[in-house]
Amino acid sequence: MNSDDCRGDSGMDTLHHHICPRNCYDTCSIISTTRHGRLVSIEGNPAHPYTRGKLCPKVMDEIHKVYSPQRIRYPLRQRKRFSGQWERITWDEALETISRKILDLKDKYGTTLPLAHNKYSGNFGILHNALEAFLTGLGPTTRAVGSPCWSAGVEAQVFDFGAFFCSDPLDMEKAKLIWIWGANPAWNAAHQMPIIFRAMDQGAKVICLDTHFSATAARVHQFVRVNPGTDGLLALGLAKIIVDHQLTDPELPDYSLGYNEFIDYLKAEIDLQKCSAVTGVSLETMKELALEYGAVKPACIWAGFGLQRYTNGGQNLRAIDALGALTGNIGRPGGGVQYGHFETWRFAGPLAHSQCGHAQDRELDINQFPQLALAADPPVKMLWIASRNPFQQDGNHAGWQKLSEALELIVVSDLFHTRSSAAADLFLPVTTHYEHWDLHASYWHYYIGINEPAVESVGEARSDLQIAWDLSKRLNQSSPGSSAFPTEGSEKEWVLGAIGPEMLAILGIDSAEELLKGPRRVNYPGTAWQGRQFQTPSGKYEFYAEKAQEWGLPPLPVYRPPRQAPPETPLRLLTPHHLSGLNSQVYLYSEESDSLLKARLHPKTAEGYGLNRGDKAILWNRGGSFPVIIEPDLGIGEGVIVIYQENRPNLKSPHLNLLNLGELTDMGKYATGAYGLALNETFVGIRKTTS
Repeated sequence: MNSDDCRGDSGMDTLHHHICPRNCYDTCSIISTTRHGRLVSIEGNPAHPYTRGKLCPKVMDEIHKVYSPQRIRYPLRQRKRFSGQWERITWDEALETISRKILDLKDKYGTTLPLAHNKYSGNFGILHNALEAFLTGLGPTTRAVGSPCWSAGVEAQVFDFGAFFCSDPLDMEKAKLIWIWGANPAWNAAHQMPIIFRAMDQGAKVICLDTHFSATAARVHQFVRVNPGTDGLLALGLAKIIVDHQLTDPELPDYSLGYNEFIDYLKAEIDLQKCSAVTGVSLETMKELALEYGAVKPACIWAGFGLQRYTNGGQNLRAIDALGALTGNIGRPGGGVQYGHFETWRFAGPLAHSQCGHAQDRELDINQFPQLALAADPPVKMLWIASRNPFQQDGNHAGWQKLSEALELIVVSDLFHTRSSAAADLFLPVTTHYEHWDLHASYWHYYIGINEPAVESVGEARSDLQIAWDLSKRLNQSSPGSSAFPTEGSEKEWVLGAIGPEMLAILGIDSAEELLKGPRRVNYPGTAWQGRQFQTPSGKYEFYAEKAQEWGLPPLPVYRPPRQAPPETPLRLLTPHHLSGLNSQVYLYSEESDSLLKARLHPKTAEGYGLNRGDKAILWNRGGSFPVIIEPDLGIGEGVIVIYQENRPNLKSPHLNLLNLGELTDMGKYATGAYGLALNETFVGIRKTTS
């Protein structure tokens, strides 16, 4: 990698190393080329053992993203919220406005708790924790905690295994049987597909279980359609068949706790005929799946995030985990139940995520943030939104509108205008990962890498760390001692400083500077829970988890039905990720990018509403309405609508999450601080329209 002078103006082409910061499985290693200080090309890094030089469509238009005319280059002030009447201001004016509001609120309320920060996964780099560290230097503040994405599944695996950990994704190549359950890697984890294909070339059978026929289902041996939210019941039915046919692992008593209680539950409570009727999977298919999974070793299950985005989501994943444990696939090379991990996030120092909180911070559930902020005492009066777009991506849109009316100052730091910036008073332009130093780990693969800047900041954009330094300096000028956060420093040193002793040890290096040579794999075995030593209180895999019981949950993996559709809105809406974008992070717009999204539904469902291919229709519930184009699809079950998340540049048009009413999952509070968002428990009505 290059050093601090990597942004020079030499006429020669210069290479720079980057890590894609999106909330994605792959965390791609990227090489950019600059000429005369300007980005001219971006390609995958062929030396990275996991991403191997390949990039997904989300990265293909990165140069346009950096230099886009729509990118905000200067601080802006909006004359009136939602008016769109923005005016350019200086950084001095922006910093003065923010610092003055912080000091005024502190003086009025005697605390900094009225200052709130709402941030999540728009950029996963460690540098982007700088604002949290800055807020800690002010005193106690209000923070959003939890996750809208995967909380229930994380907690389920913490109950079962004692920690959130998965095998190195390269380990999947050793499997003889792979179940891709509720994931679509052909679109959303492109670097895993070659590994799956290599396993297939070596004789592995690959089965896709999902609510709809996906791009991944089209590339594997078998597709099994499962009714939404019934995955846990299917897993329990399969487990019962495995038990009935005596296919459980002979060593199960040695490494598990509560297996007898779990087997008793299966025998007493799980009826296979009912299981088939509820899940939509025939009894014949269930038996075929169970007997094959019980006999073939090693067998790997990849559990996707969509499985736990239901009001019974945590129970769904606990039941799937149980399959892996019953059959002895947990801890076996090539086997296991893979969901994700935290184990390569053991950073330390002032920019580390775990070091950013204040002991007296007020923590608000990220998925109930508006209503909790409105009820807070002392009240929330200033809100800083960073690395997310809650006015589009969260549930309870009406709550966000109401909260915006109660706030005295809303600050958004971002690259482009969003629905959230439309509500803001100030817009602070931030740098891309081609313009700042950063440090990245994956929640899927085992590599950690440094991101280096390639070009100077476009316009007057500043990194989150630079903004934190500048604001700390301004506060201390106005009120000496009001901020304990540093006022200047080296961005590179701050990033390297997040690599503490524990991280150095698991990387097997003596100094953080060694990471400047390129991404490095942590020194973990390729197979999670190899040796079957778990981090649960018992040290065993826990079918019966007392910790779950302590948190008011069933100690065993049991079936809980998903939410049933209200009579007036009988259709379940599923909104999986699209190939070209990630939530509202989309920069590649086609000429048709402002056309209506396609609502995919079974032909019989469409027929029941008098709808044909190409018809215009309206989806609606009490949250709002959304226009669509009808696309009949035999790969989707009856009573279900699938709309892939494709962002639209027109911020005044309706958006899908108007229909999301903010239902919560059953788990997440213990492991992540808040329950997850049950995105798949969204129900709508539909009617044909001619407009």
